[in-house]
Amino acid sequence: MPIRWNPRILLSILSAVLLLASPAHSHEFWIEADAYRVDPDQAIIGHTKTGTNFKGIRDYYLPHLFDRFEMIDADGMRPVQGLPGDIPPLNMTPRRVGLHRVIYQSKTKTVHFEEWQKFADYLIDMGLNPPLSRHQEMGFAPNDVTESYIRCAKALIAVGDGVGQDAPSGMPFELVALTNPYTTPEEQGIRVRLLWNGDPAPNTQITMFYGQNETLQIVKVHTDSTGQVQLPYLGTGRYLANAVHFMEAPASYETPWLSHWASLTYAHP
Repeated sequence: MPIRWNPRILLSILSAVLLLASPAHSHEFWIEADAYRVDPDQAIIGHTKTGTNFKGIRDYYLPHLFDRFEMIDADGMRPVQGLPGDIPPLNMTPRRVGLHRVIYQSKTKTVHFEEWQKFADYLIDMGLNPPLSRHQEMGFAPNDVTESYIRCAKALIAVGDGVGQDAPSGMPFELVALTNPYTTPEEQGIRVRLLWNGDPAPNTQITMFYGQNETLQIVKVHTDSTGQVQLPYLGTGRYLANAVHFMEAPASYETPWLSHWASLTYAHP
């Protein structure tokens, strides 16, 4: 009996393959809400997306690809539930007003580079130093680079007044908003802290993307010695902040390198 594939899942797989086959690996991953401020009786709807320059491919609800997909409000955590292949993957009715946090932590994936320069270009773009000498010391050729990576995404969504405070969720690499974009005067922007395994991640580049009316602005800032940085206000619209933690992988990963990608999406109304 022939196997029948869900066309939506086939499209998702094909899109992912084409994306990973593109020249650069520096693709952001984020949670994009249809609306970042909703009424209490409206559903919170959103997509997980992979791409560059705040434009990407919409993913489907595929539970075998994530370890955590949750919505957190003042009453606690609820798992984001759905059926494999659902689109949008996030479609939940809020149970109260206030700030809602949606988090997504992917399972470990791997990517292979056949040219060192492509690997080096992605690291440089993320504010990191390509470790060519160490790579060769470990017995690998420059044209043989395999990296494991894990995505740690968060979105801030206001229900009603949006009052509330972001907090660490326990993801290994995480951007935490110290000020609420929905209750802070817009011109101040927001202040964030970057955490690695719960501790501040100092002197780390954060790339911020701002998109509104088909325009895009990209700003790069660095955390201070306490892992904090002020993200500037660039106007009303959607924001994406992205950071990468890169390290030599523990032996259990069976790849020489490991990266964690943290993202934070929100909007200034």
